[in-house]
Amino acid sequence: MRTRTGGHGWRVIAVGLVAGFALLGCTPGPRDGAGQVTAPATTDTFSVRVGDCLDKLPSESTDALALLPCAQPHFWEAFASTTLEGEDYPGTAAVRDRAEQACNAAFEGFVGLPGKKSRLDITMLTPTRETWTGAGDREVVCLVGSPSGGITGTLKDAAR
Repeated sequence: MRTRTGGHGWRVIAVGLVAGFALLGCTPGPRDGAGQVTAPATTDTFSVRVGDCLDKLPSESTDALALLPCAQPHFWEAFASTTLEGEDYPGTAAVRDRAEQACNAAFEGFVGLPGKKSRLDITMLTPTRETWTGAGDREVVCLVGSPSGGITGTLKDAAR
């Protein structure tokens, strides 16, 4: 699902997470002692960690994502995560709104520039109704990058 907010290329793309039960075949990827990805690998959406870099994202909900070492060209970097509150699933729009608020609040502290002045895009991995009710999923993972890729290294303090 794609929605547009704000100006200056500040797009929000929500990518739903799928139930963890279908993901048991995915691996978290090779990581060094500090937890950094050391080689390309496929992982489930529940295993994406802050600091991970990812290849191009699918346009729909997915059960697998491609992790890449951040030193290699990539599309996205996980820069923050938050846990949504509530017992009952609040609906897709409410999840998206809460996720946008959390990711927007964390963006400037990570990139070093307010989102409205940035050329970078933001996207989120968010719970779906199924993962919220079936797996207790409340986590939002905020990603920064570009849908055209070509990013090398971290975007921390990139100020662009």
